[in-house]
Amino acid sequence: MVSVKQYSLHFLAAIFLVITTFVLWKYPGYFIFFMAFMFIVSAGILISYTGFEKVYPLLLFSLPVSVLLPISGETTLQFPSEIIVASVAFGVFIHWIRRPIEFSTLFNKAEIWWLVVFLIATAASVLFSEMFMVSVKAFIIKSIYAIAFLGGGFLYFRKSVQPAHLFNGLFFALAIVAVIIFISHAQFDFAKGIANYVTEPFFRDHTIYSAFLVFVIPFVFISTNSNSKSAWVYWMLGLALIIALMVSSSRAALLSFVIALLLAAFVRIGLNFKYFILLTGTAFVLMLWNSESLLYSAKSIKADSNARNATLEDQTISVVSISNDESNAERLNRWLCAWRMFEEKPLTGFGPGTYQFVYFPFQREYEMTQISVSNPYNIRKGRGGTAHNEYLLILSESGIFAAISFLILILLTYRRAFHVIHVLKSPMAYAMLIGFTSLTVHSLFNNFLDTDKIAALFYLPAAFFMACFSGPSETLLTAKSMQK
Repeated sequence: MVSVKQYSLHFLAAIFLVITTFVLWKYPGYFIFFMAFMFIVSAGILISYTGFEKVYPLLLFSLPVSVLLPISGETTLQFPSEIIVASVAFGVFIHWIRRPIEFSTLFNKAEIWWLVVFLIATAASVLFSEMFMVSVKAFIIKSIYAIAFLGGGFLYFRKSVQPAHLFNGLFFALAIVAVIIFISHAQFDFAKGIANYVTEPFFRDHTIYSAFLVFVIPFVFISTNSNSKSAWVYWMLGLALIIALMVSSSRAALLSFVIALLLAAFVRIGLNFKYFILLTGTAFVLMLWNSESLLYSAKSIKADSNARNATLEDQTISVVSISNDESNAERLNRWLCAWRMFEEKPLTGFGPGTYQFVYFPFQREYEMTQISVSNPYNIRKGRGGTAHNEYLLILSESGIFAAISFLILILLTYRRAFHVIHVLKSPMAYAMLIGFTSLTVHSLFNNFLDTDKIAALFYLPAAFFMACFSGPSETLLTAKSMQK
């Protein structure tokens, strides 16, 4: 007797065959895209049957070494990472059809349902988009990232006995890329103005590169405990990556690293989730209450990180300067534009992926800087980007419901992280907390969850914390192994 699952697979295969035949007959010029799609489908099925613990390390390995390739027209592809990401996402979908029982513990988690709410709110905003096809593409990418990195990561951590081994290939790949970038930057005497260029073709800009470094560094140092014979290698690699971070010229990355380390230290001495929420909420309210005086203070600071003779003190203080530091002033300009966009369309936003095309009329001449732009085309390197704040970007593009659900997803991830850390007290859990915090803090100053390199790191801690205590013996064994 044929099971319902087999019927489902046969039905999907038949639909796929009909659609494929029609597309090739109607659009023969899309043969290359069809072959790529066939590869993704085949790879996804193979991944589902062979196990995610075999492909997930390869996925992380591919992230730092992937490069941007033109496909056709303005279409580009991060190769090979985006091919692997799409394959993993399809593999998760097939695995859900084949073995839904393995997802039962995942769907018992509140984080998943708030992620679903976030995606539904984002999908709803697509219907009201100023640029429909742009928003459709942006929504599909968000969904694929969520499925591949959160769903695939959960399946990996649920079965993996040695989860720390996930990062070994990533360390090797990132070390090679960091050396190449370091040598390229050294040829220009580590000039800050060139930092945005030397990270190519591996990273789009220095903010993505530095955020990637900050996330990975804690995992390098906890690996020093896994093998005493090779501990010195991890120590050397960790110090090298810290040096790479220091010369990457990203103040937001350094600030996020410091805050993440401080949070981990407070958790270590007993900070619980309730007091974390209380402290964070109090700080937020105080900042809103004193926003005018804080803005006045920021305008009065004259330090400029871009000055040729800027000291370390100048670069540190310039984080809050908007009078002399043009990058900060432009960031404020983008934030205000995002807020005005939200005020005009508070429920639906302007549509995912549209900010960079529609924010120009929301600028005010007295807020614009020398690096402001007035149209989305032929933008000079270093002057593009979107809202420079992940939360305001979601608010302006997808509306209030998407923004609230995204914030709740983050808070629930923190709640589970605190619980796992207080129960396991494992270095792996602390490293995940540091990495996740670095991204949530850095997202106040830049937005990069539309790139696979950072989206993977954002969802990875959530997948890890949800996989702990999720049911089967493999999970409990994983939890115990992480304490060693």
